[in-house]
Amino acid sequence: MKKSISNRDVERIALNAKLTPEQVRAALAMRNDVVEEVHARVTGSAQELNYSITVRDRVAMAAGTSVATVNRAYRPDARHLVRPQVLHAIEREAYRLGYKPDPVAQSRRTSHSSVVAICPEMRHLANPYHTALIRALSEAVTERGLTPVITPIPAEWQLPDIAQSSITGLVILWEGERTDQQVAALRAAGREAVLIGYHDNLPSVAPDWTDAYEQLTHRALDQSYTTLHLGYFTERRWSASARLEGVARALQTRSQQPRIRLWIEPDFDVQRASDCLEAHDMTGAAQLLRELSRTPGSLERRPRLDLNGIIEELCVDLRAHGPDERTALLGYSDVVIRRLMQQLSQSGHQVHLGEDLGLAGHDNLEPMLNDINPVLTTIDYSLADMADRAMTTTGQPRSFQRVPTQVIVRESL
Repeated sequence: MKKSISNRDVERIALNAKLTPEQVRAALAMRNDVVEEVHARVTGSAQELNYSITVRDRVAMAAGTSVATVNRAYRPDARHLVRPQVLHAIEREAYRLGYKPDPVAQSRRTSHSSVVAICPEMRHLANPYHTALIRALSEAVTERGLTPVITPIPAEWQLPDIAQSSITGLVILWEGERTDQQVAALRAAGREAVLIGYHDNLPSVAPDWTDAYEQLTHRALDQSYTTLHLGYFTERRWSASARLEGVARALQTRSQQPRIRLWIEPDFDVQRASDCLEAHDMTGAAQLLRELSRTPGSLERRPRLDLNGIIEELCVDLRAHGPDERTALLGYSDVVIRRLMQQLSQSGHQVHLGEDLGLAGHDNLEPMLNDINPVLTTIDYSLADMADRAMTTTGQPRSFQRVPTQVIVRESL
């Protein structure tokens, strides 16, 4: 099928439909004064002659110009060649007809791409926090006149093809186990990227976990909790490191020293992890990690678990608590904490939330889940701010933006 409609094509369609060229142009322009019969005859004639009518063709007809001029109007390097009155007519009719230029086609015609590939992990799509962040990122991209393309990464993939393609101008990634390999692949492909999280050689943006966890630790100690369970510590994961740094800073200012529990992977190397923390100016976390390695029962080697496995292990741990032990669980997301609360309730385990057990997440899901009572102490920050900072860090290889955080104190801690 022909890709665009010229004046000669209009005449052929008109002759075949037994209409005038003016009637065909009016029908193609989707004018309100064209009767349904004329629309049907134009559509049928175009199909018989093997023409494919696009919205771009209709914009050109409605604006009284050519498809080539419409293309120029949407090319930054050629837009100045279109007369102002023609440009106004094109934009007016494009808005009326709902036309948006194809960003992939544009990027192939020019050296500039408006496509931004947003690449969460596939598992993130089941999490309301991540879907809200993806929406905020999409809005920030659109506000800049760019085109967001959401392309999740399956567990067995390193990157989707579009992320490494020349049609993509920017890639947004999430910090994870494959970040180093992803960064290397994007560099080899010449693609620009920004990371939700932290990487030494990539523009990055993340919530200020250190400040938030320093506040949460003070809150737990003020409530006289005797044990702080900090969840999993994943080596070379900035979010886990920043949270441990916040806990360490709070403990340095307190005479009360609670028992600390931290889960680590079976092959975790304390010395290597401590050196890495110090290299990133997290000296408090490095010192605390070394102290925990010398304290029996503080570091517990556990295999990597999925969500259900984590919930099961936590339930087993909580059932084994002594009668005078008061535990604050600080190291998990709102999703994990809420699943834990549900499991404890269903199992009949007697837990006095906010008394012998304190729980705190770090996603503030309550505004996203209106049917849940706001009982969970958590951490709040602006997703819109984080998305905006992600877009402004591009082109600055070592830029790292920390989004301000606020602890929301509720019933659970």
